[in-house]
Amino acid sequence: MAKSHAQAAAFRSALQIFHLFGEPTRVVIFQRLARQPMSAGELAQTLPVTRPAVVQHLKVLEAAHLLTAHSEGKRRVYSVRPVGLAPLRDWLDRHSPTDQKTAYLHK
Repeated sequence: MAKSHAQAAAFRSALQIFHLFGEPTRVVIFQRLARQPMSAGELAQTLPVTRPAVVQHLKVLEAAHLLTAHSEGKRRVYSVRPVGLAPLRDWLDRHSPTDQKTAYLHK
């Protein structure tokens, strides 16, 4: 019984990440931060959205434990928190086809 509850919780966590990445601007923000840490202002300069919109997306990603932030003077610098993707990686690993299931692709 505990295992099914844990699996359900893991599924909900993975589903939350899928949902978060359903927003294209959020995906771009995440991709840029995966390349290098940046402040909200730096991100906003490269996106077709306002700085307040960028800040809102950052808050959502940070609340989902996908980002971390630290202060540098008056700015907050954001970076990707790779461990935040663990629920999604785990879900994908459990649902990835085995070599036997995909053998026909290699013929």
